[in-house]
Amino acid sequence: MFSLFEWKKHELIFVGVVLLVILVISQIQLKVGQMKTRDAQRKADVELVGRALDKYYADHQVFPPAEDGKILSCGGVVDLVCDWGKDLIRDLKGTVYLNKLPADPLADQGRSYVYEVDKTRQQYRIYVTLENCQGDVQCKWYIEN
Repeated sequence: MFSLFEWKKHELIFVGVVLLVILVISQIQLKVGQMKTRDAQRKADVELVGRALDKYYADHQVFPPAEDGKILSCGGVVDLVCDWGKDLIRDLKGTVYLNKLPADPLADQGRSYVYEVDKTRQQYRIYVTLENCQGDVQCKWYIEN
């Protein structure tokens, strides 16, 4: 019959160390997985916003203006700054292009998406900062029209 009491002290220590190593590796992999999930969410979020901006462009032949990294198209009568995670994209006619702008998964830690448009409002970029950056991978990722 199997019994832990028959094991020698060094055998118990070895088993304990192996279990500890497995636990540490699992925790690290869990954190990496969470970072990858948040990065995938960021990419999906800005692609969603990009599709809404393309619809806006189809209607107006320009993209909405930008102010301090935010989209300037949230008013019903005048253009207001759109807050990430709160507001919608809407033109002055009241047409809604996106019901709610997404927010960075870690917005509560000060992370945010950044919207930029050129002076002619014919091209835009939306930047995100990725968490899972190693080696040659760039931490700044963006979409553009």
